[in-house]
Amino acid sequence: MKQLLSTLLLSAAGALANADTGSANAQVATRWYQAFDKREPALIEQIVDARWVDIPSPEGMPPGPEGLKQIYTMLTSTFPDLRIEIQDVIEQGDKVVVRSQISGTQKTAFLGMPTKNRPLRIQAIDIHEVKGGKIVRTWHTEDWMTGLHQLGILGSP
Repeated sequence: MKQLLSTLLLSAAGALANADTGSANAQVATRWYQAFDKREPALIEQIVDARWVDIPSPEGMPPGPEGLKQIYTMLTSTFPDLRIEIQDVIEQGDKVVVRSQISGTQKTAFLGMPTKNRPLRIQAIDIHEVKGGKIVRTWHTEDWMTGLHQLGILGSP
């Protein structure tokens, strides 16, 4: 057990050290957040593969840059002051894990619910698979339960 724990800790430390070096894969993955946070949608074409898959994906969303552009447009129009701040970057092989904080103020309808002009601040964790200098797949989890409470969609926080 002690040896297993040591191996896991060394593996995690090695992955974290890789991310700190600013590897090519980590740089591609962090540009994803720059596209949203700095309002640079042109980066989407540069970093997302034509066959990119979003997991879980909203129903009817096309693969590739067009799908991500739909997400970008929806989020930046609903939350015009949208910020995505990277908290941690961990890399192992062709996968880059990013823990971030998403914040913004709802200014238009979201999920069919009218705005109450409320701010939200939630955590997100994404795993980006990078091949050939482009993101080919993204698994993501956001704390929307907290966000929906903050927005007043599921009642007061």
